[in-house]
Amino acid sequence: MGFWSRLGFGGRDKPLSAVRGLIDKGLVSVAAQPRNNALDLNSRRIKRLYVFLIDHDYPGGSAAMHNAVFAHYRLPYRSCFLVGDPKNAAEIFAGLKQAPVYFGGGAGSGFKDKIAPSLDRLDRSAETIGSVNVIARDGQAFVGHNTDGIGFVAGLQSEYPKCIAGQKVVILGAGGTALPISYEIAKCAPKEVVIANRTVSKGEAIAKLIAPFTSARATGEDVLGDELADAGIVVNTSNKGAQPNEKFSAFAAMTGDVDGDMAKSLANLKRLPKKAIVADILLEDMPLTLKLARQAGHRTHSGRHMNLFQAVPAFKILTGLDKSDRKLLKLMRKALEK
Repeated sequence: MGFWSRLGFGGRDKPLSAVRGLIDKGLVSVAAQPRNNALDLNSRRIKRLYVFLIDHDYPGGSAAMHNAVFAHYRLPYRSCFLVGDPKNAAEIFAGLKQAPVYFGGGAGSGFKDKIAPSLDRLDRSAETIGSVNVIARDGQAFVGHNTDGIGFVAGLQSEYPKCIAGQKVVILGAGGTALPISYEIAKCAPKEVVIANRTVSKGEAIAKLIAPFTSARATGEDVLGDELADAGIVVNTSNKGAQPNEKFSAFAAMTGDVDGDMAKSLANLKRLPKKAIVADILLEDMPLTLKLARQAGHRTHSGRHMNLFQAVPAFKILTGLDKSDRKLLKLMRKALEK
């Protein structure tokens, strides 16, 4: 019996038959937009599969970064984005675990705050934050981690060193990524962190969590212009400005009135000091929020930085591959630039 067979891999059943089953049931589909995301469901060569669950198809970079490293070191591993409905998170995850080669992966848009109940345990960061972006296999258990906030702050300060200390930071949105980003920003000595969200109670939950580290509060989108008037950094953590909401920016509430919402966005943006930095977590080349900010003369920061800088710690958690951060970052950066 071969090495992989002794570990439970191989055999008569195709290793990815459980994934095919999820696809046949309509629970997931292979995402089309991420680079190097192809998945051969008939392959018997894949010994580890890392899956990133997302609620809509967008150009995520994790698969390309991981697969570039796997190819460089000739590892029989594969990473792939699958699109599904977060309301089916438990059923999807149960199906993935039926594949012996499934070794975890990640939770992307829509899944970050939905996947935790299905996991065996959470590490301290994910438990504290209440959000998961990395799912790592530990024996037969699956453990949730979170590297989003660490990656965002590292990426932001690589482009704008020491930019957070003493600044009022306005976080737009209160979804699964807003929490870890707010948490890490709060530890960098900002003057204040304000979470602006349609549902104020969700922002208040984040503000309460980070209050031990900095002054924090929540507000509604109706007073966003007032909050922007003295902000030093603005961070969009919502999906406004990209598919399927590419006609709306994060500088105003999204009512569905494209022209009216745009007028409000421009009026609010006009109040933002010119020296302020506008950051986004979206991976599209130029989402509307950043486009408007750049046109208004503001410095901007793309979500692709977070995607890259969170990838190295996440990759090490997932794979246990003992390589230098510098080497991994070089391979991953090159994969994103292709």
